[in-house]
Amino acid sequence: MAIVLFDSNILMDNFNGHTAAALEIFAYDDAIISSIVWMEVACIMDDFQRTAFDTLLDAAEIRIVHPNDSIMRLAATIRGNSLADHHAGIGRKLDLPDCIIRATAEVEGRIIVTRNPADFGGARPNVRVPYEIIDGAAVNIKPPLL
Repeated sequence: MAIVLFDSNILMDNFNGHTAAALEIFAYDDAIISSIVWMEVACIMDDFQRTAFDTLLDAAEIRIVHPNDSIMRLAATIRGNSLADHHAGIGRKLDLPDCIIRATAEVEGRIIVTRNPADFGGARPNVRVPYEIIDGAAVNIKPPLL
């Protein structure tokens, strides 16, 4: 089974009632989120919802990973490269939180599960888009990775 890191939009989709998100979340035996993802999700929740969020993480056995020196340095490199590329007119600037999330996935050897691959530098082998949300409905649903 693949080892993954969930982006915040997948977790928020679950709380918005999208079954495709729940199926994706519970499909993996070895999943993590960055502490940045936890903050992105929790900041829009009240205390009751945060408790439900923490319960979901426990039930799905999703571990929270905090930035260490390796993640910090790689995130700085990813962000610096995106700034240089943007300045040269060949790419977009990646937001620092997304650079930290991507660095966490890369240091931990994980596939990023997201609906927004552009946040992590675009389509790449270690970025998975399990479904799309169009007009409020999950479409183009892909089976979980093995």
